[in-house]
Amino acid sequence: MANIPKKIASLVREHDSFRHVPNAERLSTDELTANGLYKGYPCPHGHDIRLLDNHSCYLCAGKIRDNICGFDLNYMQEEYKRKYADLWSQIAVGDPSECWEAPGLTQKRICLPSYRSLYARDKSTNVTAHKAIYQCAWGDVGALFVTRVCGNKTCLNPLHLVSNWNRLFPPSVISPFDYAFQPEKLMQYQQVQDANQLKVLRERYYKCTIQNPLVNQNNSDYDSEYIQYYQSEWQETS
Repeated sequence: MANIPKKIASLVREHDSFRHVPNAERLSTDELTANGLYKGYPCPHGHDIRLLDNHSCYLCAGKIRDNICGFDLNYMQEEYKRKYADLWSQIAVGDPSECWEAPGLTQKRICLPSYRSLYARDKSTNVTAHKAIYQCAWGDVGALFVTRVCGNKTCLNPLHLVSNWNRLFPPSVISPFDYAFQPEKLMQYQQVQDANQLKVLRERYYKCTIQNPLVNQNNSDYDSEYIQYYQSEWQETS
């Protein structure tokens, strides 16, 4: 796992800058389109605003740009829960810094809903196991690729997976990290009717991470400074 930041830099250097759109979930269809967004099929985390260019979930992209990796299976969108529970049962979860082996999933594709589900004849799409796990723990990245930075083709540790949205220095832990069903939480999920309350349930244990001290704070002006600072670093990895 040496020089992981350099490996990540070579993979995310061409990322699209994330642009915050105030009150995106309240905008009309025309207003969304004007901001490069549209209302699509819900992601695993219950969001339905997506980016027009690559179909990433808008709120998930923001979560990834905030360097947050975490999920609670019990509070995920219904269509995804059982498939993700089955997927996690096949992964040897270990220390966050280590590879989590899942040899049986290396060549397997997972049938899950996707951004195409809103208009395609088939509601589900086959995706690689590592992209499925990434979208469970980090967020839905639509048509973007997901890559293993550890180089281990059997690894499904979300902290070893990146897309173009990721920051240079990943968090050290996944928080929250509940990948098994818990009856009391499932009951709580069923009883919550208000979307804002459900959002609180899903996000209350998100861990705001502190990156390498040389990296600026995550904010709306971050990207240009981030690219400028790491330009020399990226040239070394070219």
